[in-house]
Amino acid sequence: MRGVWIKSQLHKYGMRFRMQLHELRRWCVNMRIKRRDFTIISNNCWAGKVYQYLHLPYQTPTVGLYFFADDYLKFLSDLKYYLSLDLHFIPISTSKHAAELQKRGRIVPIGCLNDVEIVFLHYKSEDEAREKWNRRRTRINWDNLIVKISSMNLCTEEHLMQFESLPFEHKIMLHNRKKTIYKSEVYWAGQSNATGVLVDTNPFPGNLDLVALLK
Repeated sequence: MRGVWIKSQLHKYGMRFRMQLHELRRWCVNMRIKRRDFTIISNNCWAGKVYQYLHLPYQTPTVGLYFFADDYLKFLSDLKYYLSLDLHFIPISTSKHAAELQKRGRIVPIGCLNDVEIVFLHYKSEDEAREKWNRRRTRINWDNLIVKISSMNLCTEEHLMQFESLPFEHKIMLHNRKKTIYKSEVYWAGQSNATGVLVDTNPFPGNLDLVALLK
């Protein structure tokens, strides 16, 4: 019994120590970032994780959601146009990604901006998704914009090539291949498989140099 108690205490203090290190790292990152008025346009929840990590309000509508790669590249190709449109919602059964969404097995709101579909993964209703999207899109800082994609959600090499050619000054591409190909590409050492990145929001910021990104 005593051995079990000792192990539990060591585990408890080990967890506490790791949490303290995590908070110290967060504090150091916060101290080094000077401009805090940045907007991240992201293909998934990664943008929200950045703002949470830095204890900042969301300054982007791309929070708690994801795009399939085709839709995301369309969205980025005319960003101001798509962000000027009003969201409308469709049943999952009429989505162009219906088969893939059914395989993933979650019933979530599917929003549309003309021909671009958005999967509002972490929203309980269409009304909640619409309200938060509209509120957050007004916070975009067009003068300090970062655009991000990951090799996920049916993303192909052609999509990555298209992303690389987009005329954004600050952009990053997260991929699980160690030998990077594109200027904007960053090796992501988190969860992945042969098809690409599986999860790029935990841990965060992982191997990405957040300070360099937000300088």
